[in-house]
Amino acid sequence: MMTSTIRRLLGDFIRWSGGMFIRWIYQIQVVHTERLPAKGAALLLPNHVSFADGFFLSAACRVPVRFVMDETYAASPAVRLFIRIFETVTIRIGQPREAIRIAINALKGGDLVCLFPEGQLTRTGTLSELQRGGELIAKKAGHPVIPLWCDGVWGSIFSFERGRFFRKRPYGKPRGIIVSIAHAVAPDQVNLETLRNGMLEASASAIAKRFERSCWESRTPRHMGTIRPDASALRRIWANGYQIGQVNALQRRQSFFVLTNDPTPLELLGLRFAFPELFDAAVVTRDDVNSRTPTSWVGGDRLREALTHCKPTEGTVFYDFGSRALESIAQPGLVHYPCLAINGMVVSMSMPDPPKAATDVSPQRGRKPGTWGKILPGWFLKPSADGRLWAHGPAAPPDGIALPAGCFLDPQGFLTPANSNSKNE
Repeated sequence: MMTSTIRRLLGDFIRWSGGMFIRWIYQIQVVHTERLPAKGAALLLPNHVSFADGFFLSAACRVPVRFVMDETYAASPAVRLFIRIFETVTIRIGQPREAIRIAINALKGGDLVCLFPEGQLTRTGTLSELQRGGELIAKKAGHPVIPLWCDGVWGSIFSFERGRFFRKRPYGKPRGIIVSIAHAVAPDQVNLETLRNGMLEASASAIAKRFERSCWESRTPRHMGTIRPDASALRRIWANGYQIGQVNALQRRQSFFVLTNDPTPLELLGLRFAFPELFDAAVVTRDDVNSRTPTSWVGGDRLREALTHCKPTEGTVFYDFGSRALESIAQPGLVHYPCLAINGMVVSMSMPDPPKAATDVSPQRGRKPGTWGKILPGWFLKPSADGRLWAHGPAAPPDGIALPAGCFLDPQGFLTPANSNSKNE
């Protein structure tokens, strides 16, 4: 009893002092903190970007949180200390019933419990397929579920950005982390679709918070020349450029190429101008596609035509925003990534398939045949009265952006056209 009391007091002290330090270092802000219960049980379901997510979320939540964590992460000394101090519930991926029972007992004990519903760290920056554990726990325990989104972590040394965890230099001073809390979902209303929609809506709120200051309506990206969008459009352009930097497609601090006579890149203002400025990427304009080294190209139908009439260097990448993006290109040496932009705003992008994790979890995919790729963080979808999906978020006008008729978001987060054969792949 004494040991348990000391551990709890020590945990409270470390949570208070450590949380204050983490909030200061990472400039953590919380959107809709009033949606967290001051006391009483609830199940928190956030996205999972980095090994440090537990620390960030614990610092963001001013009430104690018990985390449900795969025990394979306990190999790290820092994580083991976190587990002991914060009474973390450790589970084994291969024993789902035991994991569900432990989490339910913690909820029935009145705890605020946090479970990462993807079951693994994202290796693409996008939301991975959700597992059913959170849904089952919520329904069996009879407590509300609160989706969350932690923005600003992709790009840290704790994330898989640049293709590896930890073994990389930080970019410099953190941009700040924003944790957005969605509306609670009643236990009888919980399903994978409502959870995913809640998490994506929280991602939009987090990014909107990042670009809420009025300076984003007067700051014009460099090199835009005579292009002069109005104030509200400028804010949307910056937000869309930021969204692109949150996924493992175009890389931060790396060059990408555009074709001189291809009009498509000039229509994608967030990609062409805001993304390079926000993430120190260089845009190289070329009169032709001949190159002796692999390069990443962004464009549409005109670039597609040029690439299919040359012999690209092995490993050349084409992010295709053209009208024929869903048509594969059988060109040796060329890697084709279909993408979708509407009204100049990038909605989804295909990207490289990340390497499989060492742990026994489902492999992640960055591209899927017959789709426009994965929806970017910061977009959430709502159907209109006629059933057509509209994309909403900080890069959209107030009414949203109408998506192609009949398209849908599959369980893995791929934006898929109507009647696609990829639905069950």
